[in-house]
Amino acid sequence: MHARRRRLVPRLSGARATRVLLGLLVALTVCVLLLDLARPAVTAPVRRAGATVFAPVQSAMTGWTDDRLTEVTRERDALDARVKELEAEVRTSAQLTELERAAAGWGGHELLPARVVGFSSGSTPVGGRTVTIDAGEDDGVRADQTVISSDGLVGRVVRTAPTSADVVLLGGSDVVVGVRFGDEGALGSVDGRPVPGLPPRASGQLTLTAVGDSVISVGDLVSTLGSPDSVPYVAGIPLGTVTSVDPDRGQLGRTAVVEPFVDGDTLDLVAVVLLGEEIR
Repeated sequence: MHARRRRLVPRLSGARATRVLLGLLVALTVCVLLLDLARPAVTAPVRRAGATVFAPVQSAMTGWTDDRLTEVTRERDALDARVKELEAEVRTSAQLTELERAAAGWGGHELLPARVVGFSSGSTPVGGRTVTIDAGEDDGVRADQTVISSDGLVGRVVRTAPTSADVVLLGGSDVVVGVRFGDEGALGSVDGRPVPGLPPRASGQLTLTAVGDSVISVGDLVSTLGSPDSVPYVAGIPLGTVTSVDPDRGQLGRTAVVEPFVDGDTLDLVAVVLLGEEIR
């Protein structure tokens, strides 16, 4: 048998061979960089060749990326808009349910829902602040109809147009509402006019004036008395609650401070109470 000859070149393991190859590539890269810095003219043809080969690919990739980004952005914006629409529909549905549930306990009147779409910044010729709703004559809205929200009395319609109407809110100087208050349903009136000799009211607060010697107590619920033929106010709509009773200073009838249930600064969904021929 012949003696096995020794290998002149030792066998390299896979990992070691990889390291050697990487080392050679790094060394080659360094050499090319040094050559490019020292003699740019030598490597210029290589750079031009690389640019010629890869420029179309880069341009195509950039164009594809821009188009895809635009498409994705458009899809995202459309989804965001749809989500907002669905959220608004859910809020409206919840508000309508709450309004119908509340109105069922106030006499079960026929209601015409409407959105507040405008407002006056101060007192108007009708004697108080007004808001504009997106329902009008074409929907059966008439002047002097009661307007409510899920919280209680909002006010009454004072002007109408084919597709809109103006509603005067509680608290105006010329807005006086007949009411009942307390467990016994005592009679009185509520308005927003300052009364001489009484403590000043905070913004939005109303004054309850009792008829005769009826006793007013803190916590008394105040609701509408109702008008003849329910115009302009239907009966039994919650208006507010008594928060303090004024000292007796010789004025006619006891008086008290009423905090209204409805905040005129945050009105959104309201309803016009339809009566008789207005119901369609």
